[in-house]
Amino acid sequence: MLVIGAACGSTGTGSSPSPSPSPIVSGPAATPKPGLTFKLNGIKTTANGTITVTPQSGMFTVEVKIKGLQPTSRHVSHIHIGSCAARGNIKYALNFVVADGQGDADTKTTLRASSPPTSGKLYVVVHVGPDMTTTANSTYLLCGNLFK
Repeated sequence: MLVIGAACGSTGTGSSPSPSPSPIVSGPAATPKPGLTFKLNGIKTTANGTITVTPQSGMFTVEVKIKGLQPTSRHVSHIHIGSCAARGNIKYALNFVVADGQGDADTKTTLRASSPPTSGKLYVVVHVGPDMTTTANSTYLLCGNLFK
């Protein structure tokens, strides 16, 4: 069973910096395989969305689509080890989620890996703030389990 998920959890003061996203790979495009889509649920917010994971040759792309964010807001996002209910450490940093003037966001991150991990549980987290420098900013805004 393939399980992928992302989330960001902090039990400390939130003062550790967020890892930088892996660079987006450019070059000849491989024909992507169909993606797998998962729900991204709001936590104390009406915002919600989807996470689509698309494997490609030597990499995979994670697309995060959200509706209902605060207009023009900016949010740190990650894939974490664990689940939304059993939070764990950051596995991959994703690109910033940036809402447009209507509060909608569509962000893609391409990660270098032969494929999404085939063991363990993963989840995606979108944080309240644009960085992880404070406890308030590092609070989970949305969370979605992958491959569950």
